[in-house]
Amino acid sequence: MRYRTLGKTGWKVSAVSMGCWGIGGQWGEVSEKQATDTIEAACDAGVNLFDTADAYGMGQSEIYTGRALHGRRGDVYIATKVGNWGRRFGDPPQFKTIWSIVNCCHASLHRLGTDYIDLYQCHVPSPEHPELFVEAFELLKQQGKIRHYAISTNSVDALKAINVNGQCASCQIHYSLLNRRPENDILPYCLDNAIGVLLRGPIAQGILADKFTEATRFDDIVRQSWNPDGSGRADFLARLDTVAKLRDLVPAGSTMVDLALKFTLAHPAVTCPIPGMKSPEQARQNAAAGDGELDRAVLRRIDAICPPGH
Repeated sequence: MRYRTLGKTGWKVSAVSMGCWGIGGQWGEVSEKQATDTIEAACDAGVNLFDTADAYGMGQSEIYTGRALHGRRGDVYIATKVGNWGRRFGDPPQFKTIWSIVNCCHASLHRLGTDYIDLYQCHVPSPEHPELFVEAFELLKQQGKIRHYAISTNSVDALKAINVNGQCASCQIHYSLLNRRPENDILPYCLDNAIGVLLRGPIAQGILADKFTEATRFDDIVRQSWNPDGSGRADFLARLDTVAKLRDLVPAGSTMVDLALKFTLAHPAVTCPIPGMKSPEQARQNAAAGDGELDRAVLRRIDAICPPGH
């Protein structure tokens, strides 16, 4: 596993880290033992940053993550997010003062079973009052409740609003072989301003695992729109066609997942992708992409299939 510096923090984080949305139960039932075994396998493979959120399974992901990492707390970085609690059920928090954010932080600390959060991120892509998040984050830093703060967004304007004091440590963005639009604006901004980049969706919600076909049916609440009567069906089929074109680029003995993760690591602004992991096998496979890199010839062939900036 290679390690990269996360923005201005000085932290050396694993080139492939772990996204913990999957163990929150919104992608199918996950037992605590399964979550623990997965996190332990990731740690053993060199992963040292774990990204979760209060909204993932309405706290379940934070609880599982905190318990699994309890004995390793000083050796890992825990990132969580604030802003989407209850949003999936139509009842998001109303952030009218900083105290809503502060209270959410206290709740996350309790669920995680820790007295500090390494990286606390705004989970609202375009907050109406970003200044409230900045004020709350600065207070929480002074109190020692968080070490650094960030935002999860693909909006450059929203990122600039959180970075108004130059203290935004990182930005979590959606970026993959199938979505290269961030190359146009937000990735250059992060590179120019020493802002670390965590990548969500680097395997495109499983499409780049190359295990789905037109016959695949989805029961989880996240991907149901890909089913034949869903609003996302056309996009799903188009992405399957792109994956088929990428297959010849996968070396013998390797996987599409490895290609997809190594592709994201080739961008100079990227710190680490944070793919979801729901089993020890997935954890080991994903972590393996943190070793080695794609050569320029492969990157040029990727550009021909998945054009830069698109």
